[in-house]
Amino acid sequence: MKPVFLHLHSRGKSDWENQKFDFGRIPVEGEYITVASDSEWYQVELVLHTPFSEEMCAEVYAIKVDGKREFRKKVNSVNNARVSSTNAWG
Repeated sequence: MKPVFLHLHSRGKSDWENQKFDFGRIPVEGEYITVASDSEWYQVELVLHTPFSEEMCAEVYAIKVDGKREFRKKVNSVNNARVSSTNAWG
């Protein structure tokens, strides 16, 4: 597990929540993360790797997003791409 220090906030606000979590791998910019099965979704904005630290591998800055909206956007875009590619060939 990789110890990561998370800096979570809402868009346009300074309501930072700073928490340490263990991840299977360090999240990358653009990915979505949650800290519990029923928590808000956050999108990773910045990853700062900290190889000098014995306490953590990275600091990750993430912004709160609407998880349902992001899910629909991504799933619909994948489905639309499949339909478009099918139509292009058929």
